Amino acid sequence: EKIAHLDRMGAHFITWGPVLAKQPGHFIGCDNLNSAYLSIKHLTDLGHKKIAFLGIASEHRPEFNQRYQGYVKALLEAGLIVNPKLQIDADTSEEMGYEATIELLKGKLQFDAIFGASDLIAIGAIKALQEHGKRVPEDVAVVGFDNIPTASYTNPPLTTVQQDTKLAGELLVDNILKLIRGEDVSSILMPAKLIIRDSCGANLR
Repeated sequence: EKIAHLDRMGAHFITWGPVLAKQPGHFIGCDNLNSAYLSIKHLTDLGHKKIAFLGIASEHRPEFNQRYQGYVKALLEAGLIVNPKLQIDADTSEEMGYEATIELLKGKLQFDAIFGASDLIAIGAIKALQEHGKRVPEDVAVVGFDNIPTASYTNPPLTTVQQDTKLAGELLVDNILKLIRGEDVSSILMPAKLIIRDSCGANLR
């Protein structure tokens, strides 16, 4: 609603974040869907078949919902079943990731990998798994999203998706200045990079 209001006013603005259908104005956004897809494909290429998704898969959290769509796309492409019981709602916190993983464990569902829709969720998941005797990545692989500073210091270090926020900031400033000068600008959907560390198990092979 705020974006639509700015658009009606004729204001110069560029948004950063999830790209929504029919979104007015210009944007710099992360390609959440394909970034998550690459993460899940990495896990399926490693042989994982029962991958849990921890994150809110609804329109109320568009970033997470786009990442869930990438998760589904990768599973279907690999010929795997999308089990709705392996999707557990979790918001961006270690506590929520921990609790979602406990819910998975209590449900006695079989899973061999977890994709956390954020690094904090994934870090909470690792803590819960280790407290319940599960080895990461030997028993359960874990992948996060965001590459926050602590991701490289977890035990084991977290495989994750890195968004180039520095470049995004530069593009945002550059494009808003172009708009002010009356120059044409283009919306940009930025690819992200998979940072492979130890939590996914790739280094065991």
